[in-house]
Amino acid sequence: MKHSLTFTIHPDTENVSVRLFLKTIEDIDRLIRDVDYVITREKGTRRWIISELHSSNPTITISPLLEEPATVEAIINGVQEITAGTVEPPTHFTEQVLDDLKRMRRLFRGRDRARRLVLSSMGKETAIESDIDEKTDRILKEGYWNLGSLEGSLEALNLHGQPTFTIWERVSKAPVRCYFPKESTWTERVKNHLEKPVLVIGKVNYFLNGSPRSVTNIENIEDMTPSGDLPKATFGSIPNIEVAKDPVAFLQKVRGEDNRS
Repeated sequence: MKHSLTFTIHPDTENVSVRLFLKTIEDIDRLIRDVDYVITREKGTRRWIISELHSSNPTITISPLLEEPATVEAIINGVQEITAGTVEPPTHFTEQVLDDLKRMRRLFRGRDRARRLVLSSMGKETAIESDIDEKTDRILKEGYWNLGSLEGSLEALNLHGQPTFTIWERVSKAPVRCYFPKESTWTERVKNHLEKPVLVIGKVNYFLNGSPRSVTNIENIEDMTPSGDLPKATFGSIPNIEVAKDPVAFLQKVRGEDNRS
């Protein structure tokens, strides 16, 4: 297949253990699935296959079953930027994706550990090494926060560990992770808003480049579904005759101003 990702495991000892191999496959799978979700908005439905497998310095080539290059390009370019030391998130690298990459630090710990994991694709090559958590933290520790809100479609709920839900943020068109209290009442509130447009109010955390990364300390979730009871104006109609006669006077009236100069 034309577009693929090749990972080569370089062990710290003479051989790669089964444990190290399986952990590596698990981490690669998680990274691919989460980047793919950001790009396609499809959670776990697209299939990726092992198109090549070599035993000497175990080399795994993974390809999408459907020939779509976007995810492959995002991963090789993003990992290359991070290993080079960027402090801003690469394109399509959300907080979840960065956490996936940071978690790969475990591949370089313990008795069955790797020395480096080489990623190559589209004529490019980069190496993930034991400092991957430090390089990922450069991005995660930068940025800023504001008390405010984000609007988007609530599409995913995760109750494992710290409960979170994901909204597809309206402006950035990217998934943003939102942390909510581990309480049954909150869980029910989130479930009641699944697949609805919502406004999430709380502490909004941003990456250095201004992209929203998460919402914490959530105060409220508001349903933004348009009401069917609101009056609808037909095309070309004038909703208020006062506006048509004198828009300036109408605005002065609304604001409580008089017409004295």
